[in-house]
Order: sequence, then structure tokens, then C-alpha cells
Amino acid sequence: MFPANGGWGLRHVFGLLIFLGIAVNYMNRNNISIAIVAMVMVSNDSDVTERADGCPPPPSTSNETRDYAPMGEFDWDEMTQGKILGSFFYGYIVGNLLGGFVAEYFGGRFTLGVCVASLSVFSLLSPISVRTSTTLYVGLRALSGILQGPLFPAIFTLMVSWVPPKDKAIFSSVVFRILPSSTGDRFGTVISMALGGVMSGSDFLGGWPSVFYVFGIVGLLWSLAWFVLIRDQPEDHPWISSKELSYIRSHSPTVKSSKALKIPWKDIATSTPFLCLVVFQFGYRLGFFIILTEIPTYLNNIQHFDLASNGILSAVPHVCVLIASPLFGAIADKISEKKWLSITTTRKLATGVGLYSSSLCLIAMWFVDCNTTLIVVLLCTAESLNSAQLSGAYLGEQDISPNFAGVLKGIANSVASIAGFIVPLIVGVITSGNVSLALENLFLNYR
Repeated sequence: MFPANGGWGLRHVFGLLIFLGIAVNYMNRNNISIAIVAMVMVSNDSDVTERADGCPPPPSTSNETRDYAPMGEFDWDEMTQGKILGSFFYGYIVGNLLGGFVAEYFGGRFTLGVCVASLSVFSLLSPISVRTSTTLYVGLRALSGILQGPLFPAIFTLMVSWVPPKDKAIFSSVVFRILPSSTGDRFGTVISMALGGVMSGSDFLGGWPSVFYVFGIVGLLWSLAWFVLIRDQPEDHPWISSKELSYIRSHSPTVKSSKALKIPWKDIATSTPFLCLVVFQFGYRLGFFIILTEIPTYLNNIQHFDLASNGILSAVPHVCVLIASPLFGAIADKISEKKWLSITTTRKLATGVGLYSSSLCLIAMWFVDCNTTLIVVLLCTAESLNSAQLSGAYLGEQDISPNFAGVLKGIANSVASIAGFIVPLIVGVITSGNVSLALENLFLNYR
């Protein structure tokens, strides 16, 4: 990706904008996870020690001087909060099913730009919609999910043309984790958690609404830069040098067709390697969404942190990923370059390290109770090791079929997104204190 004789080129601009685009996208997706802590009403006569599963409050905290949780304006119980946090993913499942098709037929540049711009507009509309009606806001979030479905299929469609295969592991690790999901999603998560916590606890633009306003404006500015600076194919870019184009094409034995091809649905449905990728995507997203959507509420309700500390601590695991992910990417690229292992074996090894080690860390959190230091260490370790997957099966769709990478990623992401609304609902059921009643409410709300 960064050859000594290549210098800075348009493919690096492409990578930077992808990184920032994912970051902005995750800022606008995650804003509710941190803002909801300030939005939910806390009863003045509630005692912080009443929760059987809660930790003791800080010694200096009392009912009268309690300042770690602000008085919100919405009287939402835990089931309602779970419904709101998971609503994005109802639409996201549908959007991903259509996403690969949309990205292939409308082009990655247009599709990605519209995805980020639309979510930014909806972010700006969030405060007025949630104050109008909780149901309206849930619908807005679900619609946002539909329009975000093509995001990653569009990125994978573009990567086939812009990123040579030998550079994909480091590209995926840096772009998807360090700068903005992958690293991009992590960078965006860090910003949304840390900055969002500070803004929610301030008087800036009314407190929690500022989270939606600021991130929405940033997203619209990114969209403008994207449409000006990026094209679908390197050959179509008016500013690319012949040297850079030669480098991209000389290292890309397989070039994505510039025309939309007939999608082989039967072959996709019967492909064992692809079905394995779908299972992987679900497992990966399950762990990611647990940390993404539930940690801020956990730190507030159980550990009793104020909003600023909550946001910063929620962001710490994602900062660790920004450091670890490029390291795993560099190791994977070195293994491939030296031919120590085959590409397939390297992908499997990275995937196994990411899935199993991070799962063990999350299980270990069960036994640390109120030891905040150990909790943060385990979260950081889990997320750092989990980032190894970005050099593994996360790249599988491009390895299997470059011409249909967008479609494959869309299908896999659609199945994986089920985890996005399962996690908040399961947590709501478990933490409600009455599982049978919670299940009854769940049925009534979602039948």
C-alpha cells in the first residue's frame, strides 16, 4: 500500500477518505449509545444501591449529591431503551440484502456518498423526531439502517479496483480500524464515545442534542469532499498519474469488471466457503455490538461513572484496537509476502485468534465484579485481539469473488446485523429483573 518508490497517491487519498467516511458513519450510528445516558430520566428518589447487580457508588456520592447521572427528559424503561438501541439494525438487515446489488449497479462512489450523507441528515433530524415521538424516532433509526446497508458492500466494490491484493490486509487493518471500522469504525467510535460523553454532559447546543448536530454536520462535509475527490475506477480519475495507475494494475492480477454482471445466486447460496464467512460475520458482530451498544449504559448504571468519564472509558477499548489492528495487518502481510503460510491458512489463523481469544476475555468479565481496572483491561484485550479478524475472514469475499465482493459482503452483513438488535433486547430482558415479564413485553412490542 505504501511502496518506497510510490509516494503519496490518489489510492492513499481513497484510503484516507474511506477511513474518515467509516469514522463519520459510526459517529452518527453510535451517537445514541452515549447520548441515551443523558436522555433517560433518573428518578430523584431512586437509590443507587437498590440494584442487586450494581456496584457500590463512589464513597463521595450520596442520594442528595448524586451527579454521575443527569436528569434526562425521557421516561424510558430498559426494554424501551433496548428497542431504541436496536432499531437501527431492523432496517440494516434489509439494507444489507439490497446493499450489494445497489453497490454493483449504481457504483461504489455514488452509493457510499449517499449512505454517509443520508445518515448525517437523519442525525440532524434526531432531536426533533425523538421529542415528537419515540415511535417516530425508532422508525427514523430503522430507515437509517436501510440506507446504510450498502455502505460496506460499496467499500468492498471500490477496494477491488483501488487496492492491490497484496496490500489488502494492511489496508483493511488501517482503514477499517485505525483511522475511521475496521480502524475507521473504531476511530469513529472513539470520537463518538469520548466527545459525545463530554457534549452530552455540557450545555452546548442543549446538551445531548449537540451530539447529533455536530456529527451530522461533519458527515455532510465529508460527503462533499468524497464526491469531488473520488471515482469508481482509477482509470476514470482525471488526476491519477500513469505511474500510480501502473502500480495498481501491475499488482492486481484480477481486475473488477467495470460493467454490472449477472449475479450467480445459486452458486452463492451453495458455496461452502461463503456460508462459512456468513457464520463468521455473525460471531464477529455479536461481540462487537455487545461492547458498542451496552458498555456506556453498563458503566453508568452498574459502575456509576459520570458522563464524561463514561464516554472516555467506553472509548478506551476502541483506542486499543487502533494500536493493535495495524500490527496484526502488518504481520499477516509479512506472512503472505514471505510465503510462510498460504493466503487461506493466514486468513483462518487470524480469524481464530480474533474470535476465540476475545470471547474468553468477555467471559472473564463475569468474574471481576466491581474491579474497574480489570474490566477496562479485559475490554481492551478483547477488542485488541478481536481486531486480528480484519486480516482474516473479513477479507474473504474479495478472495472468493472480486467481481461480486459487494454482493457477498451485503449478504454476510445482513445476517450479521441480526446481532445488532438481538444484543440490546437480550440485555434488556436479562437486566429487567423479571425475565418472564420482559419476555411478555418483548412479544407484545415486536409481534
